Amino acid sequence: MKNLYLPITVDHIARVEGKGGVEIVVGDDGVKEVRLNIIEGPRFFEAITVGKKLDEALAVYPRICSFCSAAHKLTAVEAAEKAIGFTPREEIQALREVLYIGDMIESHALHLYLLVLPDYLGYSNPLKMVNEYKKEIGIALDLKNLGSWMMDELGARAIHQENVVLGGFGKLPDKATLETMKKRLSEALPKAEYTFELFSKLEQYEEVEGPIIHVAVKPRGDVYGIYGDYIKVSDGFEFPVEDYKKHIVEKVVEHSFAKHSFYNGEKPFMVGALPRLVNNAETLYGRARELYESHKDLLRPTNPFANNLAQALELVYFIERGIDLIDEALAKWPIAPRDRVEVKDGFGVSTTEAPRGIVTYALEVKDGRVAYADIITPTAYNFAMMEVHVRMMAEKHYNDDPERLKYLTEMVVRAYDPCISCSVHVARL
Repeated sequence: MKNLYLPITVDHIARVEGKGGVEIVVGDDGVKEVRLNIIEGPRFFEAITVGKKLDEALAVYPRICSFCSAAHKLTAVEAAEKAIGFTPREEIQALREVLYIGDMIESHALHLYLLVLPDYLGYSNPLKMVNEYKKEIGIALDLKNLGSWMMDELGARAIHQENVVLGGFGKLPDKATLETMKKRLSEALPKAEYTFELFSKLEQYEEVEGPIIHVAVKPRGDVYGIYGDYIKVSDGFEFPVEDYKKHIVEKVVEHSFAKHSFYNGEKPFMVGALPRLVNNAETLYGRARELYESHKDLLRPTNPFANNLAQALELVYFIERGIDLIDEALAKWPIAPRDRVEVKDGFGVSTTEAPRGIVTYALEVKDGRVAYADIITPTAYNFAMMEVHVRMMAEKHYNDDPERLKYLTEMVVRAYDPCISCSVHVARL
């Protein structure tokens, strides 16, 4: 008698950005196939910017996603500045990183409290938590609002920031605003520490334990952060960001509008907060370093659920780092917001650490216009590894009640903090 193959499907993964589903095909002798079906349509952001003036294209790229628009804006601007041979002043770069940190704080807070925590507390959505968990929801909104305000002040908008321009900023907040930003960051630090302690108590499911290749930016100046010129792999290999195509291959898969990425041709890998810690923990400092050392056993490099705790640790770190970067900028006050830029022909690559992991922009500029664009987003980097972990969970629970299987596989996906809208932007040119 032939095996009977039955699909178990999650048509829409709840509490992630974008639209995607999971399909698990089960037979009499186990799991036959697992697919992450990314059904949000492609939007061809690379193609629509080719031929546009460079500054116009830089206004388009952050529209890829409202959740991490600052990451897209700042990475695209750095790639463009590399292409035209321009390097911003240290104080400008420091303030750009503060803007990026605002994105980190907002994104991590929303993911942890509103997307992940309901699973552990037995709620289908965060709104149902309000009465019993007012403190936690309050902290989530306070941190989210802080990050949003930082992006508003430095980016001139909380989403799709237009204030970052070639050569610097269109304008800068005044000194008093930066001092207020420091104060608000300091006041937020206990909330970030509470978040870390809360998430240190949550289960990391052993069903998905196993080897993971972790990929992250090697931070400039040996200080844990967002910008870097090299990619660092947990197997000990490093390569310049310009060589990303030599070591990372994107492949089209038939069940997804988002491509899957592989290291050295065939190895799935993970990007995000956990890979940043795995590769760069020695560059942490301050309270975050203390928490890392005391909870190292929970930040397991073999378990994707540890990514949640890694994000919580980063909330502590990036709040402290933001204060230090503001101090660096204030030490050189007053600051001219922008330097003159000559738009020349050239090619530039930038890879930075978005909240969900590395994001890569490669831009060629010719006659003041974009001649070539290539973008790889964190979730596009992550999909192949994510699918491996969903399969591992399914293989342990395929005999369970289907609703429980769906619940557990969705939790695996949410641990990666995917941004599906970002992942489907692409079209190879």
